[in-house]
Amino acid sequence: MESRNICSDLHAYSILVNAFCKEGKIKAAEDLVDIMIKKGEYPDVVTYSTLMDGYCLRGEIDRALEVLDAMISKGILPNSHTYSILINGYCKKLKVDKAIELFRQMPLEGLAPTVETYTTILQGLMRMGRHVEALQLYKDMLYRGLSPNNVTYNILIHGCIKNNRYSEACVLHKTMHVQGFPAVASTTSLLRDLRNKNIQNSVFA
Repeated sequence: MESRNICSDLHAYSILVNAFCKEGKIKAAEDLVDIMIKKGEYPDVVTYSTLMDGYCLRGEIDRALEVLDAMISKGILPNSHTYSILINGYCKKLKVDKAIELFRQMPLEGLAPTVETYTTILQGLMRMGRHVEALQLYKDMLYRGLSPNNVTYNILIHGCIKNNRYSEACVLHKTMHVQGFPAVASTTSLLRDLRNKNIQNSVFA
């Protein structure tokens, strides 16, 4: 690394670890973390979380949890982003209940779930057809003062339509429109189908 005139500090190492993980080169990322430690540049929560994300992208949630344990054993505590990564990893494996366990653990660790965290859980619940729980979680999100973003709304609308919750989908669409968020192509297509079927047509007027 030094031969390429790359600054050998924590930030530079973390950038490279992230690049390797995004490219699916998890072994290279692991080796780089080992090099960091040998050179006295100890990984922080950002570096470890990046490595966890790399494993989650490969569907290796168990390995990601091993990294979490290793991180905690070194006295480095996870942050909200760390939890979001693991929650996303569980949701992608359709282990939504495991994801919810982590979600509920966050406040116990003094961490507040973010919009990203809520959105990930909402998507996981909708994929499993658990729309009632998803809509309740959406209400909880609003109650806690968090504002859904474009991704959140599209996930909710898409999930409601797929689960035949047309009235909720239309209300969410109107709310999203008022807040200036656009619907993605797949959601727009589903909304168009509703309009063509004259379901809650007044919403689209």
